[in-house]
Amino acid sequence: MHVFQRLCPPLIETPRLRLRTFTQNDIVTLHAAVKESSCELQPFLPWCHPEYNLTDAEDWIRFTQETWTQRRQFAFAVECKHSGRFVGGCGLDSPSTGGTANLGYWIRTPEARQGYATEAARHLANTGLQVLGLASVELVMSVRNTASQQVAIRCGAEYLGLDKNELTLHGQTEAAHTYVIRHPKIDDRV
Repeated sequence: MHVFQRLCPPLIETPRLRLRTFTQNDIVTLHAAVKESSCELQPFLPWCHPEYNLTDAEDWIRFTQETWTQRRQFAFAVECKHSGRFVGGCGLDSPSTGGTANLGYWIRTPEARQGYATEAARHLANTGLQVLGLASVELVMSVRNTASQQVAIRCGAEYLGLDKNELTLHGQTEAAHTYVIRHPKIDDRV
């Protein structure tokens, strides 16, 4: 198991968002966001299921805190700066010895289509490249997840290709698109 060579800052500010570490105070909010978004999230996120409950949210937050300390994963709560509303999550995980990591993101359904996923992903990728010293950040998504593909494209990621056996979602192997960001996208666009 590989770890990140550097520790990620616990707070990343973007023009509209605040990416911060999860705390125990997020349990109820995380649970509510996942429940109201489960129809959209479940097909693409293996941890999302119809019976998602407060214990699942608590376990996830504890896991994010442990893996942060171990430098295996840096998971962030994403909230709107203006309202303070929890809008989703994003993170870097699966660091490799070659200096790459995976970038994941999700946005709660009522907050979708406002550019939040792109804004969070772009700034977290930049942090990975500039602060953590990664050579590249990969974005891997189901071929059925067109919204996630659009986020990768809007982030300026390069398309690497299709892998027919890349993802296992809910016990089923499916094809996935892989994108990569190798150079920081230095701007404050949302």
